Formats: sequence, C-alpha cells, structure tokens
Amino acid sequence: MIDNKINVLINKNKSILKFDKCDLKTTAFIGKNGATINKQEGDDCTPIGEFELGLILGTHDEICNKNVNYKRIDANMYWVDDSNSKHYNKLVDITKIEKDWNSAEHLIDYPIQYEYLIEIKSNPLNIPNNGSAIFLHCSNNTATHGCIAINKKDIEKLINNIDKNTKINVKKL
Repeated sequence: MIDNKINVLINKNKSILKFDKCDLKTTAFIGKNGATINKQEGDDCTPIGEFELGLILGTHDEICNKNVNYKRIDANMYWVDDSNSKHYNKLVDITKIEKDWNSAEHLIDYPIQYEYLIEIKSNPLNIPNNGSAIFLHCSNNTATHGCIAINKKDIEKLINNIDKNTKINVKKL
C-alpha cells in the first residue's frame, strides 16, 4: 500500500519533501531558524511532528483535484497571527467579522508564495502563542517564517494527489 503521508526530512544542509503517492521528491525550504517541537509565535521555526492538513487556498479560480476543498484567495482574506485575538490562527473575511487584532497576514499580498497554499494544522486548537499561519506553499527560494515551501510545479502535483486523509510528517534526521 502506498503511504498517504507527505514526509519532510530535515538535516543541517538540506530539507527534502517526499510524497510517495505521486513519486514526488523535492527540495523544501523551512523556517529560517530551523525546526522545533516547541513552536512559538514569531520564532521563525517550522514545527516538528505529524499534522493534519486543512484549507487549500490559492489565486486560481479552481484546481483539478475535486476531492479536496479549495478556496480562491480574495482581497478580504486575512490569517490572524495576533495571539490576543479571538480569531487567532484562523482565516477570516474582513467584511464578515469585527476586527480585534493588531497583526494578520493579508493573503493576497503574497502572490508568489500563496499562489497555492495548504494549511498545516500544527496548532489545531488555536492556542495563543503556539504558532499560526503555518502553510505548505509555493517557494520564492528563501527560508520561511515557519512554513514549508516548495516550487510551484511540485505543489501543483502535490495538490492534485492529496485527499482529506493525507497528513504531513515533519522530522529531523
């Protein structure tokens, strides 16, 4: 049976993302301060562990894979990273809620990185200060603030082969 798990293998010199389901093996960029099992807001580290995947977002009208939920990013979408907000670590539509945060990622401001993104549910209970807006997204060939980034063609291949049961496993070698 083919493993339905995305594996991110981290060593000192290079990080590799593998997904056997579609024979994908590619270089991955992680947080500029490395990886940690004790993720904290603003530490620029990628969380270590096995996580469920969440929302799939992007700048395109639709994707080929109809087995996953996809939402097009628009100008009203923010991902709240203010630990004092009741919307911490959540996608919000600014037209539908009352703003109570001082900091959030305006998703549309990142057209290269967020052309495609997959939420990594490393803080599924949205516990304040435990990390927010952790995604698998398109790379701009630099380290991230905690996300995992791969090139566009590989994330397209990944999105077309994942399903609601796919998980991601991030580990140090």
